[in-house]
Amino acid sequence: MDQQLIDVDNTIEQLRIYLPNLIEACEFVSDLIIQPLSEKTWENFGIIVDSMDDLYRTLNDLNESMEQAAAFYAIQPNIVRTITGLSDHFGQMNACMDKENYRDASDSLRYELTPLFRQLAADLGEQRSVLEERYKKNLDFLKSTQPKLYEQVSSFTRERNQCQIMYSKNGQPNLCLITDETNPLYLYSQYDPSQEVRYWREQLELESDNHSDTFFYGFGLGYHVESYAEMYPEHRLSIYEPDVQVLLASMEVIDLSEVFQRLNIIDFVIGTDKEQRDRMFYRFLKQMKGEPELLALPIYDKVKGLNKEQFSKDAATAIMNYKSAVSMNDKYGVQWVENSMYNLAKVLKTPSILGLRNKLEGKKAVIVGAGPSLEADIKSLRRLKNHAFIIAAGSTIQSLLHYGIVPHLIVSIDGAEANYKVFKDLDIKGIPMLYAPMIQYRIIDSKSDHLFHVRLNNDATLNQLMDVTNEEPVFQSNLSVTGTAIQAAIYMGCKEIIFTGQDLSYPGELMYASGAKHVDRQQNDLTIQGAERLVENVRGTMNRTTDAMMLTLADIEELLENNSDIHFINTTQMGAVIKHTVSQSMEEILRHLEDNSRLDEDFFLKEMDHLKPYDAERINKIESIIMQLPEEMLLIEERLTRVNLKISKLSELSRVNPRKCADFFTAIDAEWKLIINSWPFKAIYITVCRNAVIEFERNFSEFVKQTNLIKKAALAVEVMQPLVRQMLEKSTELKLIVNETKRRVEERSL
Repeated sequence: MDQQLIDVDNTIEQLRIYLPNLIEACEFVSDLIIQPLSEKTWENFGIIVDSMDDLYRTLNDLNESMEQAAAFYAIQPNIVRTITGLSDHFGQMNACMDKENYRDASDSLRYELTPLFRQLAADLGEQRSVLEERYKKNLDFLKSTQPKLYEQVSSFTRERNQCQIMYSKNGQPNLCLITDETNPLYLYSQYDPSQEVRYWREQLELESDNHSDTFFYGFGLGYHVESYAEMYPEHRLSIYEPDVQVLLASMEVIDLSEVFQRLNIIDFVIGTDKEQRDRMFYRFLKQMKGEPELLALPIYDKVKGLNKEQFSKDAATAIMNYKSAVSMNDKYGVQWVENSMYNLAKVLKTPSILGLRNKLEGKKAVIVGAGPSLEADIKSLRRLKNHAFIIAAGSTIQSLLHYGIVPHLIVSIDGAEANYKVFKDLDIKGIPMLYAPMIQYRIIDSKSDHLFHVRLNNDATLNQLMDVTNEEPVFQSNLSVTGTAIQAAIYMGCKEIIFTGQDLSYPGELMYASGAKHVDRQQNDLTIQGAERLVENVRGTMNRTTDAMMLTLADIEELLENNSDIHFINTTQMGAVIKHTVSQSMEEILRHLEDNSRLDEDFFLKEMDHLKPYDAERINKIESIIMQLPEEMLLIEERLTRVNLKISKLSELSRVNPRKCADFFTAIDAEWKLIINSWPFKAIYITVCRNAVIEFERNFSEFVKQTNLIKKAALAVEVMQPLVRQMLEKSTELKLIVNETKRRVEERSL
């Protein structure tokens, strides 16, 4: 069957080569037969008759092969139409010749048969060599100008039957998608794609004026994107093409270098990889000015495999996540740095999780949340401790101790004051704790035994100071401690993870199970009153929830999806449905494990013997950095002060003394490079002033490109000075944190 497909493709290619010659011959002979007929005329007429007869047989054989092939050919209706037309018009022409009605025979040849062949030639399109040459040219263009997109494209192979090149009646290239549906889908109108796009653009004219950043779902052949760019050439475009084959096909029929030249593209991603798409969302939102514009190729609403609905949900989640991160950074930026810095002395004393990689292989992990449904599982959970590895996720430790259950491990990462209230009056001596350095530092100050840590990828402070090596684990930052607990269980080798109390919503108008003391009744009621969203629960009804809790649920679901080799079980009886888990009762799990496994009471404490402290050389290097930080902070503050003063004078100088203004820009540039390459900036300011840094980066390219001194001075005040001033405002507080960190590290060394 593969050979049959090859034969069909080869026949089509032969037709592409053959038809232009036949068309030329038909035009020539149509002129000859209205003149006095000669022997040469009859000879030429006989040649084209034989040629058309050969074409007729070839097209019929081709149609039969297409019908038998295990593939759909979008061109087949055109072949059938040509066969029918050729049969009709060929018969008419011959009848006229038999009657010696040479004028009508000439008309039939010129106005019926020749256009029929010309249309078939247009339908079949360009020769394979032309398509291949254009594809190679486009590939070279991407390699030199869009290396990331080139890397994505070059990892795929063109599947011609999945996405077929066609041509609309007006001659514009079109694409036909072969999906699971009964009928194929054409990306554009089969008659006039340009008219279709013009109509689409007219609907946007009143909607897009207040946006400068646009996210396009679907590139296709670039018709919609190009039309949009004609209307809004200054808008920055992020393009996501979910169907790789569409882009590969487009590279055969359009010149990407010309298209890209007309577009202001800042990002282009292809394929269905969710991680790549999420990173694209983040880059888009980070560079976005004002509200985003989200647009899509209209036909993609009908293509099930591309899942535009899921894309829209992911985009909405990404926007909510981004706005939440902005809010959290404003609120907790200084506190995160303070925690990481103050905990550094303890981090240097305690081992990382590194030594426990795969040490729990073969064991089941139970990650316990503090949702209201936990109470229904308490009796089974108490017995389950002898058969599975019990992890208390954050504040859950209150409820577990309330019910007399001591877990094998506590995982805690929260840097907020509320987390300190959780642990403040708890007796957790003897219980191992895995912490992230951003945890509220007073919790770690008061815990002296069985501590080990893991760094998170969003802890710029510790990751910069500790100089992470390739072998050391850095966990993904999640919106709840449950995410960290899941990653820890997987890292330690657990292939089956059981959730209990992970309600991720508010069933029964409650936030927590009994025993949670850090939230009083009033706080509970206020939260529930504000929970205006609804989410499906495991019983098929709905629970109240909030945007924040919805984000947390989506965040955990994404983590589970990315670890599809792990078996996740959800035992909640009232909580939200968690995708990528199977539902099972705690009693069923207990019955199974009681017959198949048994754990010693102190088995995890024994496993912790594999943990190793940091070596002396590395500790000395980190301590040396900390000892120098106070002086570096003073130096950065002085540089910031000078930069701020110079920026304040730029506007006046740009008008009265351009040469001095240029010198100021040179001095500012030199100072700024020293600032952003310093330890204080990389480890401290970049976290505390993260939102201002992002805003600065968003507008920096415009500042750099500006050559007019007056305008550049205005941009320096608008773009650069807000970040400089925020860093100066935070410096006094940050210097105190650095000095206290130095004291703590010195005390550790004594």
